[in-house]
Amino acid sequence: MAITLGAPVSGNFLTAQIRIFRFDFTRHFTILNMPDSSGTGILAPRILECIIALQAAYIAVHIKNIGLFGKFNDSSVADAVNQVRKFLEDNGLAVYLGHTTSSQIKGMRLEDENVSPDKLLDLAIVVGGDGTMLSVARELSGYGVPAVGINLGRLGFLTDIPISGFETALGPILQGAYHIEQRTLLKCRVMRAGKEILSSTALNDIVLSKGNMGRLIEFRIHVNDHYVAKPRGDGLILSTPTGSTAYALSAGGPIIYPDLPVICLSPICPHTLSNRPILLSETDKIRISEIEPNEFPPNLAVDGVMLLQLTGSEIIDISMAKRKLKLVKSTGFNYFETLYNKLGWHG
Repeated sequence: MAITLGAPVSGNFLTAQIRIFRFDFTRHFTILNMPDSSGTGILAPRILECIIALQAAYIAVHIKNIGLFGKFNDSSVADAVNQVRKFLEDNGLAVYLGHTTSSQIKGMRLEDENVSPDKLLDLAIVVGGDGTMLSVARELSGYGVPAVGINLGRLGFLTDIPISGFETALGPILQGAYHIEQRTLLKCRVMRAGKEILSSTALNDIVLSKGNMGRLIEFRIHVNDHYVAKPRGDGLILSTPTGSTAYALSAGGPIIYPDLPVICLSPICPHTLSNRPILLSETDKIRISEIEPNEFPPNLAVDGVMLLQLTGSEIIDISMAKRKLKLVKSTGFNYFETLYNKLGWHG
């Protein structure tokens, strides 16, 4: 859909002319080629206000179907899920329970609709913690469905809306008062004897770890076919900016602002203390090979879930995934406030 506004606006505001105003059907407006009379390209505040209002109105009308994802197969969250569902239905929205929601919680089920999530859902709401969001995110990212999280316990980095008084935060979001953060994911492929034995994606991290607490492992790291190192230690964490505040943080990795296009490699308890975390570009390709295990097989975990025991002969290729998670945040969301509260930066 394209709207062309040709008449300039003048008065107490800057004169401006919008030549192309496009909605790209991903719930974002793109404004192109907007010179004002001075040539500085500054958009008149009144027009900008109208655009924001139009965007909010479109989103508010467009959101009709909600996917509600409860904590994985946990019927104890039924009260919270039903509380959120009632609020949504009272606002005239259709609610479909997602695959993580316990079957003991009754309602329309997404899996019964025989349609892909992107064809039905306008928004996904996750009720649980960051672990639940990680599980849902890996699936929704493949369909481009935006997601927002409601936390049932401690404040989460991904599920940042508390269940107490969730209506105050969720109401404006349903009316279009939000922005979308594009969160990167990692993709992982494991080859053994020339055959692919695992393919997965991670929102937080991919972790190679030793299988026994008292023994170290060694492995080779290549980046873009260039040899990097052969660290000896407890393993390696490869994390996204989202995952930088998870396991990687406890391994001495940096806190990375969520929208930076980087991959972080953090050695786990390296025997050589000069093996430090390193940031790579989103275009870099990482390969782990020649894994020398102790008598216990090393493990490969994705977002905290152990997926594979390794023999040492595998080749592990990791890179940035093409797809991203659309994470919904309220317009007043402050990432640094979350760090302040979550990490105890009091002073």
